[in-house]
Amino acid sequence: MFDDRLSALQNSAFATWIQETAYPVVITAHSIGLAVLVGLLVVIDLRVLGFAKGAALPGLRKVMSVVWIGFWCNAISGAMLFVIDAKKDYYSWLFRSKLLLIALGLIMGATIASTVLKKADKYASGEADAPRQAKVLAVISLVAWVSAIFVGRWLAYSTYGDIGVSE
Repeated sequence: MFDDRLSALQNSAFATWIQETAYPVVITAHSIGLAVLVGLLVVIDLRVLGFAKGAALPGLRKVMSVVWIGFWCNAISGAMLFVIDAKKDYYSWLFRSKLLLIALGLIMGATIASTVLKKADKYASGEADAPRQAKVLAVISLVAWVSAIFVGRWLAYSTYGDIGVSE
């Protein structure tokens, strides 16, 4: 029953339109969203780890709204890419791992934002050091994002075409 829905989704007119017409725009939006989302979170993580101490931690709070724009750009374009190969992606351990790593990275970023970036008084000085717990979160965040990108590329190359898929 669920397989039928996945097959119907990937064989829909919408999936065909994405694959035959919109794919270059969708994959470009996905790449830009990824660059914004991960790029800015890496900057925040590196500052939390002690790099670029001239930048005050609370000043990076403003960047989080742009991070969320990158996230929504990726979520929408990612959903559109999922439609193309819904059945293969749904059953792929790589796809599920990628989603888990993205969730982990987002949780780490949101936790750093709420525990460090919003503490304007405590970390207002550019020389202020983030607490050890935040540094651990930053390392987990960096590992999660690098791993999500790696797994995402692995997914794209290992599920190309109809290799090993039965309708």
